[in-house]
Amino acid sequence: MKKINLVIYGATGSIGGSVLSIVRSNRKKFNIQGITCNKNYNKLIKIAEEFNVKKLGINKRIKSTVKELNKYHVYEDISSFSKIYDSKTDVIIFSISGLAGLDLFHKLCKSGKKIGMANKECIISLGENFSKLAKKSGSIIVPLDSEHNSIFHLLNNDHGFFDSITITATGGPFRKLPLNSFNDISIEQALLHPIWKMGKKISVDSATMVNKALEIIEAKYLFNLEDNQINAIIHPQAIVHAMVNYENGVTTALLNKPDMRIPISSLFFKFNDSSNKAKQLNLEDYSKLEFYPISTKRYPAIILGREVMKIGGLAPNAFNYLNEILVRYFLKGAIKFVDITALNEINLEKIFAKNRNIIKPNLSDIKNINNWIDENVYLGSI
Repeated sequence: MKKINLVIYGATGSIGGSVLSIVRSNRKKFNIQGITCNKNYNKLIKIAEEFNVKKLGINKRIKSTVKELNKYHVYEDISSFSKIYDSKTDVIIFSISGLAGLDLFHKLCKSGKKIGMANKECIISLGENFSKLAKKSGSIIVPLDSEHNSIFHLLNNDHGFFDSITITATGGPFRKLPLNSFNDISIEQALLHPIWKMGKKISVDSATMVNKALEIIEAKYLFNLEDNQINAIIHPQAIVHAMVNYENGVTTALLNKPDMRIPISSLFFKFNDSSNKAKQLNLEDYSKLEFYPISTKRYPAIILGREVMKIGGLAPNAFNYLNEILVRYFLKGAIKFVDITALNEINLEKIFAKNRNIIKPNLSDIKNINNWIDENVYLGSI
């Protein structure tokens, strides 16, 4: 049986860990050609040793100072990571966070490969361009976020024309926190997600609900939807991940326990394959599945995200890029939690007062507006 040749961009993160867990349980089915990390080369070396990986990518010029790297083919700096996959590669996992991998993802869209996508930011920034590039080259983009992966499989059931989709959100750590306490939210509080164990940036995004706003925009581009076809609701238990709503009043839903190995496994195996060895969902264990509307007073990022989606062009990228900057400042203690969304809105108004929106931006347009944001981002009192 032919092995699946796999490249993992972002092997040391949580998504990479879930992928490796699947490979570990199915060693005879996989050959890992290459793995990358941002800076955690010690963990990367351990992974390489365990899975006999020859190609390593490290977003740092460090090979000359680390003797252990001499026995590997090392690609230093993310600009060289595209050399890690080749004609024999079957599946690529893209879990590099943020916009650092935008150039790389742009190249991957033209590769003709099957790509497991765990980066919403690059999809949002490229907008319609990514799907056009992928379609032209034959690349298959499979979203790995539990919500979008669920929609992906629900729509593959081919039930004909659907009316809309609904994605769910846990509500993060502040679903019940009094609104008058939001000004005093600490960094430590924002990082305590009630369900998922994630990195700092995505944890903060989940707390502000910017993550869900970005997922709404991502769904538009992934599934070619109209703005009014995308719904989002609070579902604290994280058992129902997404729903497809039909014109005849029927709704189909995908349910499973919060386990990233489930959507990732569907990238390699048939949807009903048991290779990931996940436990069956027993609804008797859940006496109450709750659903609530998203409070825009509590989560103003949802309103801002929908406004940005309606504007289109460079606006979704600017919203996303500003959020990356503002979250970094919050994690440094330079701004408050509530400032993340409020400053994003102020800066968006400033950006488009000084720059014209480009409805179908190319890679150069995106980089130019991001450079302008870097030089002019406003962090003053609000």
